[in-house]
Amino acid sequence: MWDNPFCDVGWCLPSRGSTRSKKKEIQEMRNVKAKMATHEMEQDISLQQGGTSRRLSRRLTDPAQSTWASLHTDLLDLIASRVLASDLLDYVRFRAVCLGWRVMTPCPRGRGVVDPCFHPRQWMMFPEGDGLYPGHPALLGYVRFFNLSTGTFVRVRLPCFRNHSVLDCPDGLLLLRDNKSTAIRLLHPFTGDVVLFSPLSSIFPQLAKLGCFISDSDNIQYTRFVRGSVSVNLAGTVTMMLGLGRLDRVAYASTGDRQWTPTSWKMKHLYSALPLGGSLYVVDGGWGLEPSRVLRIDPPEDSNPSSWSVIPPQMVTQCPVELLRSPELVECNSELLLVGYDSEHSKIVLFRVADLLNGVTTIQLTSIGDQALFIGACNMAVNSKFLPSVQGNSIAIVNEIGGGVMGRGTLPLYDLGNSTWSQVFDGNFVDSPMPRPYSLVLHVTTCCHRLFWNSGDILCFKQG
Repeated sequence: MWDNPFCDVGWCLPSRGSTRSKKKEIQEMRNVKAKMATHEMEQDISLQQGGTSRRLSRRLTDPAQSTWASLHTDLLDLIASRVLASDLLDYVRFRAVCLGWRVMTPCPRGRGVVDPCFHPRQWMMFPEGDGLYPGHPALLGYVRFFNLSTGTFVRVRLPCFRNHSVLDCPDGLLLLRDNKSTAIRLLHPFTGDVVLFSPLSSIFPQLAKLGCFISDSDNIQYTRFVRGSVSVNLAGTVTMMLGLGRLDRVAYASTGDRQWTPTSWKMKHLYSALPLGGSLYVVDGGWGLEPSRVLRIDPPEDSNPSSWSVIPPQMVTQCPVELLRSPELVECNSELLLVGYDSEHSKIVLFRVADLLNGVTTIQLTSIGDQALFIGACNMAVNSKFLPSVQGNSIAIVNEIGGGVMGRGTLPLYDLGNSTWSQVFDGNFVDSPMPRPYSLVLHVTTCCHRLFWNSGDILCFKQG
């Protein structure tokens, strides 16, 4: 297990899966506290929020002296489930209230990956800027994470970046590739739990049988442009599906598999991909006037996994090319949205996938509330309510290759309320250094291009 100071001793106390009875555990805990007399434990949680460090100290008092500690088990489970649904960090704080609550609620450590409830879905790895990519010696093994909903920052020690690269961040988990063996690891950044998969290089002989020949020099390049989706079945088997952008195919592997299995069918063009609910939603097509459609690719069934690579996926809806050009998928306010240009390439249009599925093409979204959408190699929604420098009800287009209303290397911002464009900064982030000072908007933008983190050539933060 990699060293991870975020996983303090409080995460390791006995949990619901212990073989001893809960009553005996609680009594033993109370006996220990009685011997300690008036001594109190302090748990310090160091956070980094808004660039300012703060330290929160919690005193854990004797459960026998607290009426809160005597909550009924059903009520405690209900509160814990709602807190966990809000945020994993809130759940950690909840378990730190008293020893009884820790004992009576499941510990995330050891379950971080195999139990989807503990996936940190709202968290995203956050780049530092100034070329300080994850694994840079100046960071001393620490990496910051950013909560898209609350604006909270936490710093975690992850020395694994000395020999691993980040491929994706599905459900807040880190999809890592060993730089030498290409072995795939799925890491929970806050608990340290790891799930191992076979080397990604095992897919290339199978692709050759399908008529897709890739030279050794291109292997790494073809495996960098991926989007991952993670699912867990009732038996606790973890399955990863990868959308391989440059190959226009999808591959999967489950824990215990000796190799990755690619699809025998191929898409016209894998334009956009988004993991949601254990499935992988993709836009097939999307260049120019090319017709496109939204596909849903589910993980293989336990009863017949061999059929997964042969049977084409289910089409969710057709994208109306006369209304929507260059469509991109993004999740916002628990809804699946399609974002793209109008027929003139002068405005942004926004549709709910559910509306298109029902044949409704006349209703375009004109408001997403306090949310701000960032559209790039990876798409995401950020709550601007906690980030004053991020404009709400807007869409930022990370324009790496040019096209649209702005040129290559620009970061145009579209206001959905008044249908106007503005420029976040003056300059070209691809071909020249970005002007200082670095705003939070530019930091968040780099989250859309994680492939630059691994090389040190970080989008928007080249050193001049």
